[in-house]
Amino acid sequence: MSEPVSPTVLNLLWSEVGLLVCLLLLGVAIFRRLARIERRLNGGSGSKETAGAPAPAVESQPGGAFEAFLREDPAHRELPKREQFAAYRRWRHERGMNWSNS
Repeated sequence: MSEPVSPTVLNLLWSEVGLLVCLLLLGVAIFRRLARIERRLNGGSGSKETAGAPAPAVESQPGGAFEAFLREDPAHRELPKREQFAAYRRWRHERGMNWSNS
């Protein structure tokens, strides 16, 4: 005759099953969230004009856009650094080279 299973063993088994179900649900939730993030990244979260457009010619030149800014007007080199960078930011904004805040 078989020995009856004690209530302690049954409680432990049911607890393990419950924990496994919780871990499974947590794993599914994490997987769904990662899939949603991946769809957002691949689905074109950026603006359509800049998504497939090549970089402006100024940014691909040797020395970069800052050197092009300095070459454009020799007076830019004479400005103090703070004013130089402020003028550079305005220059980039005028040419549409800045990232949008949206």
